[in-house]
Amino acid sequence: MRMEEIMRRCLHTVRYFIFFMAVSLILPFPAGSADGVPLTKLKAVYKNLRTLEGRFRQVTYIKDVEKEEIYEGIFYLKIPDRMRWKYTKGSTDEVYLTGKEMVIDQPSESQAFVSSMDGFGLSSSPLRILLDIDELENNFNLKSRTGHIFMTPKGKKTVVDSVELVLSETEFPLEKIRFLDRYGNRTEITLMDVKINRVLEDSLFLFTPSAGTVIIRQ
Repeated sequence: MRMEEIMRRCLHTVRYFIFFMAVSLILPFPAGSADGVPLTKLKAVYKNLRTLEGRFRQVTYIKDVEKEEIYEGIFYLKIPDRMRWKYTKGSTDEVYLTGKEMVIDQPSESQAFVSSMDGFGLSSSPLRILLDIDELENNFNLKSRTGHIFMTPKGKKTVVDSVELVLSETEFPLEKIRFLDRYGNRTEITLMDVKINRVLEDSLFLFTPSAGTVIIRQ
């Protein structure tokens, strides 16, 4: 296998791992046990949260290939289980969550991958929080200080080494999500221009393949 193909697959895998973690942290926050104002502030927002939409910037450093990738895009989320994550810079991919299924559309490759949530391995910790958000407190230790919430996995070693949430004074206080995995890969996702509780039609979250797209079920 050529080196460029190895790098492409490595970057693709890390990008979507980060996507899953981002979704798990943007979805409604549980009644965690961390003390302090940051967690209380998040919980107050999530209590009445119905929809979110905005832009994101994702910077990922892959240690094995010593390469930094920058992605930008837009996202839409509708509680409790619908999301659309669209890359507009660095990739043309789109990701759809529709409850029990996930679709990764790759227009540049004329293909789309369709997986059940369990089938993609999301039922294992820490990614099972996509299916049951109340598991977050069971799987992570949470600590907070001014403007930050720190999360480290409980129990056995996981791919995630640590997560940091950076808060702001805006209407939607979650500004940045920082990840470090046990392989030394680092990612920072910045959320921008976030709008809360606007009307988002269900059709926005429906995947409609372009003509000629090959559907691959996993």
